[in-house]
Amino acid sequence: MTTRRSSLAPEIFTHQPPPRADGRLPVTITHLELALGDWTERAESPGVAIVITRETAPGVALYRALYDRVGRPWLWYERRLLSDEALGTLLAEPGHELHIARDDGGDLVGYFELDGDEIVFFGLAPCHIGRRIGPWLLDRAIERGFARGSQRLILNTNTVDHPRALTTYLKAGFRITRRETKELQDPRVLWPELYRWPPA
Repeated sequence: MTTRRSSLAPEIFTHQPPPRADGRLPVTITHLELALGDWTERAESPGVAIVITRETAPGVALYRALYDRVGRPWLWYERRLLSDEALGTLLAEPGHELHIARDDGGDLVGYFELDGDEIVFFGLAPCHIGRRIGPWLLDRAIERGFARGSQRLILNTNTVDHPRALTTYLKAGFRITRRETKELQDPRVLWPELYRWPPA
């Protein structure tokens, strides 16, 4: 599976700064927390049939394909830095769960990843963004997180993620606990053939 930035309108990326010559990417990371009593389940069922399955023994190749398909537009890259062995160990850790959403034709809709009390990754395949599926899938991630026994859930988003991500989390009941500014490696400089700029 590959991600093509052209599957989303270029305007959606205007909040992402252009690559810098030094290869650094400044971001502000917002950390959020949701208590069980604060969850506002608000999303209507999407207008398409979606099945969510838990991958009980996800393979490295499957995971890398999901991570790339969903995360590349938002410059996710940290898991690319892991060796296959290190990534396989992470995926097999107790408390780690990977849930994949597919439509009735078997095509990827999105996925969420849980580890302990954290929603580690959450996102949609580009072709499903803007169809009101995101809030519904977030509800499913929250529902599963609390069903596992968590009394609070945490996640984070940053300023190169989808521009509506933070609002979606706040509407679900998450509250901001802190913000931090960092300079990360810019994947558009590390892998220019994959993370094309400007978006096509």
